[in-house]
Amino acid sequence: MQRRGFLLLALFALLALTDAVAKKKADCKYKFESWGACDGGTGTKARQGTLKKARYNAQCQETIRVTKPCTPKTKAKAKAKKGKGKD
Repeated sequence: MQRRGFLLLALFALLALTDAVAKKKADCKYKFESWGACDGGTGTKARQGTLKKARYNAQCQETIRVTKPCTPKTKAKAKAKKGKGKD
């Protein structure tokens, strides 16, 4: 009977530990290049990343490619600084 209780306790401890590790995000870390030029056909720009570190035995791809929408170029408006230029 004591053995059964010990095994049950060990099982719960193992489940709790597994859950804690899963919450730490078994993630992949990549080193990325600069964003490329905007592709007019798709309206997106892309960059590539190479695997830098894999955490918690995560299954990671060696290289990945990510995209994001191109932002329209807007001219920055020059803001006048307060107190400057006034006499």
